[in-house]
Amino acid sequence: MPAVLEGGCLCGKVRFRTTQPPLRTFACHCTFCQRMTGTSFYAESLFPMDAVQFNEGELRQYEHRSDGSHKKVFVHFCPSCGTTMGLTFERWPEVRAISRGCYDDPNAVELTSHIWTRSAQSGVALPADVDCFARARATADGVPEVALRYDAPALARQDDGA
Repeated sequence: MPAVLEGGCLCGKVRFRTTQPPLRTFACHCTFCQRMTGTSFYAESLFPMDAVQFNEGELRQYEHRSDGSHKKVFVHFCPSCGTTMGLTFERWPEVRAISRGCYDDPNAVELTSHIWTRSAQSGVALPADVDCFARARATADGVPEVALRYDAPALARQDDGA
């Protein structure tokens, strides 16, 4: 994976550059991410806050209160084309998420896990040999959750989420 990643919004007015590889890149299947993206999940990379530099393009933000933690989640988007560039979090002020689809080369960053698979939409494929978490990677008090790994791709089902 390259140390420097670049990307931008659909119209090109907002551009970014990273100064290091992401901490991790994952797909989130929570209902907030489904509604925010208008699709089955949100693919995002986490970076230290100071590892992402934006050009002079201005971002707007939408503030949402998490159903789980009751902390604020800030959705950052281009005011011209509406592209969701990423998220910041009241709960984790030291990191920022960048939307994987905004990279100039989204395939340069590999998905390393899927979270909130219990909320995954029916028929969504969960890959083999990738950590899948029914909820988040850790509980609210920081205790790591147990990951599930499939031997072959599996389809999410509405009845149990995986």
